[in-house]
Formats: sequence, structure tokens, C-alpha cells
Amino acid sequence: MKVKYLIWCAVALLCLASCKEEDDTIEEFPNWVAANDAYFSQLVADTRAKIAAGDTSWELFLGHNIPTTGHSNQYYDYIVVQKLASVGGSGLALVTPILTDTVQVHCKGNLKPSASKYKDVGMQFYTTYNGVYMEGVSTPAQFAVSQLVPGFSTAVMHMQYNKETKEGDYWRVYIPYQLAYGTTTSGSIPGGSTLIYEIRLANCWRRK
Repeated sequence: MKVKYLIWCAVALLCLASCKEEDDTIEEFPNWVAANDAYFSQLVADTRAKIAAGDTSWELFLGHNIPTTGHSNQYYDYIVVQKLASVGGSGLALVTPILTDTVQVHCKGNLKPSASKYKDVGMQFYTTYNGVYMEGVSTPAQFAVSQLVPGFSTAVMHMQYNKETKEGDYWRVYIPYQLAYGTTTSGSIPGGSTLIYEIRLANCWRRK
């Protein structure tokens, strides 16, 4: 009887170990750095093809921290921008932020789709509003442009804000991890992550 009991315990422990091993086989972010490299390089290639075909809603911008001469011209030197809505107007009413400015933005940030829980829509790691953005209701976040990751600051330094109409550009921005947090985990963001933001420029002003 004692031998049977010991055998049963051993089998139970093996089953538990097997279950744990099986649970661990489904990683949310497998081969994450390589997967993001492949994802972003393809995104840049597709964007270049769209631009060549005359699609003006997509653009590539060189990271502001990348030298304009002598740089490697690799896909990760750029951010990808899809312009969802642009402000009109001209003259002194239009303002484009510079590195020393302060901005207010409505934004939300997601990762690219991953293995299981976030296979359809990438994990959301940041948002300034809950649910759907509501104009006049949602509260923007305020940042010094120089304090943002290089990819984000590059984006806002190409956006425009109309001081008369109180409207700003609305873009979807794709940032390679090389212009974000690199391969180091930051909060809930795994190292090697492409950052995908929807950004509405809500205001900007010069530092006096």
C-alpha cells in the first residue's frame, strides 16, 4: 500500500511539472527583438513603396538624434508616420514644435500584435484618455519635447498646431525600439518593442 502511494505521488508530481512546462510554452513575446526587427523593416519597405506610388498620407522621418550626413540609412534610423488628419491654415497661426518647446498631446500607445493575449491588437501600454477620444472632454498630457524618446519627439517636431482654430495634426506613428527604449524593458514595455502611437497635437508653446 505504501509503495502504491509513493508511486501515485511521483506520478502526480510529474503531471504538475508537465503542466507547468506546457503553460510556459506559450510566451506572449517570443523572439521579441527579432520579431520587431522584421516587423519594422517590412513596415519601412511598405511605406517607401506607398510614397513612391504617390501616397502622401505616409511619410518617413529621420530620427532627430540621427546625423543627417554619414548616417547608416538603416530602417531603424526612421519613424513611420500615417497622417490621419492634418490642420489647415497658413502664416503665423501655424506652429511646429521644436526640441525646446513644451507640448500637450492626446495619445495612446500600443505594441505590435504579439503571440496570444494581444494577437489581434498589440498590448496598450499608455493612454491619456479612457476608451474613445472625445474632443473637448479628454484631457491632454503635457511634456517637454526634449524629455520624450527620440522617435516621439521626432514625430511632434514635424506636426503642426493652428493657434486660431485650436486644432493640431492627428497621426499614427510607428517608432522602432532603437529610437525608443532599446532592448531594455521599461515598465510594462518589453525590451526591443516597436511603439505604435496615435498622437493628436493639442497645444504647444515656446520656452521663454
